Amino acid sequence: MLLSLVTKAALAADPVALEVIPRAQKGLGDPGLVLVVNQAATELETKVECGGAWAGHNGPAQAGERITLSLAVNPGHYTCTGNLRALFADGSEGEMPLSFEIDMFDALKVDVPRESVDVESRKLSVVLDRTPGSVDVEVYGPRDALLGQASTPGLGAAAGDPVEIEWSGEGEVVRIHVKGTDEHGFWTAVDLFPWSYAIPHEDVVFDSNQSLIRPDEEPKLTAAMEEVRAVQEKYGPNVPMNLYVAGYTDTVGDPYANQQLSNLRAASIAAWFRDNGFEGSVWYQGFGEEALAVPTPDSTDEEKNRRALYVLAAETPAVSAELPRSGWQKL
Repeated sequence: MLLSLVTKAALAADPVALEVIPRAQKGLGDPGLVLVVNQAATELETKVECGGAWAGHNGPAQAGERITLSLAVNPGHYTCTGNLRALFADGSEGEMPLSFEIDMFDALKVDVPRESVDVESRKLSVVLDRTPGSVDVEVYGPRDALLGQASTPGLGAAAGDPVEIEWSGEGEVVRIHVKGTDEHGFWTAVDLFPWSYAIPHEDVVFDSNQSLIRPDEEPKLTAAMEEVRAVQEKYGPNVPMNLYVAGYTDTVGDPYANQQLSNLRAASIAAWFRDNGFEGSVWYQGFGEEALAVPTPDSTDEEKNRRALYVLAAETPAVSAELPRSGWQKL
């Protein structure tokens, strides 16, 4: 037989040998067939079809040429069929039907449950939607200084099972690069930014029931902006940085009205930062009486409860006692 599906060890013995590309992942190439031409052909004709996709070649081929027939199929498992015919320069010829199987995978999904990330203990869990082959992490500090790295095999985990990984190294963690690889060697990487920084500041004083920032209060925001710039300089340009402004009131007045007022005041402060040069995304939210800095009875005039938080973070801050809801609005 002049043409055959063979192992690599036998490729050189065949005028045309075939290598199947049995698997691929969306975004990382296609499965298909490689024609390995060991003997010059004056005419080489082939066509392959599977899953509604087809690929082919028709023309001469030089000895040593590798012709790749890529099959752009949707995710799934397919049996491919076709035919290959060759007329060689020495006058010999051959023909054979083709049949082989391929798999196209969706992009591997890698999830790191937020609750599993324990920066102090230097560990986290990773969940893959296919059988894990390995998990790798690289941990970085300010200005992308490498703090530590680790790798672990899938440890017999099935798709959807958490794979725990720990790393060594000290220092403030700014970015965690997580790479998940499945049993076939396909991978996806994600970056986590498990940090946030509350900007120290002097709270803006608003007129009663008003949300406009008075000119005489703007120096407080200017000073806070200097703190923001210092944090940006510390962490470096490669760290995404968003600003979250939270507003609060004391317990004097109607709770619903306090909620609305705190939201408007947070929006005013957020707009000031945007209008004065903050280049990241700016978000705001009012919490009214929901998260009192000083617990008080109703109708209590407490200055410490009329406050705001300015939080810099790469990711949406987690719900907490101080930030009891996640209804942030983007300017």
